[in-house]
Amino acid sequence: MSKKKQILEAAIRSFVERGLQGSSMALVAKEAKVATGSVYNYFEGKEHLINECFLHVKQSEVQFLLDHYEKDASYEQRFRNIYSNTIRFMLDNCSYFRFMHMYAFSPVILQETRDKLYPLFEPFIRLYETAYEAGVTRSPEVLEQHLPIYGGFSYLIHYYFVNQEEITDEKIESMVDFAWLALRAPSHSQKG
Repeated sequence: MSKKKQILEAAIRSFVERGLQGSSMALVAKEAKVATGSVYNYFEGKEHLINECFLHVKQSEVQFLLDHYEKDASYEQRFRNIYSNTIRFMLDNCSYFRFMHMYAFSPVILQETRDKLYPLFEPFIRLYETAYEAGVTRSPEVLEQHLPIYGGFSYLIHYYFVNQEEITDEKIESMVDFAWLALRAPSHSQKG
């Protein structure tokens, strides 16, 4: 693991465990097992560091989704694949999941940082658009479709974590079924 990634991973853990105010650059350096100066070699300060953590988490998520994406499958199968893998990413990367749950809409994450995400998500944005054009989904509005589904997954998984409930394959399938039913056009009842 590169030193920069080592620092990012330590910072994510620190921001999750101690919050923004409780996470100093020196503490992140200690947790990453590097000199404090090394942290400043990569990051100008705490605001820059948390924005880079945000990008790192989202880039890791997108890479995971792309690695498991079946671009030649039906629309329904592609959406189901994305949703189930989104949930699996959340479950397999608990610190990333918790970080996003805490900071996704925080004002500390700059718009310039958020703007860097759009090219990463282009294949998935295009999927939403082409599915609507094909009459498979009910709306052309990508954010209005994606955010309630993603947010619903996030809050439900958070609920399961807090209540120490096991997240079984059946629960994942149920979440994905619910998401697909919310997304698909009423006239599109069969796989397509």
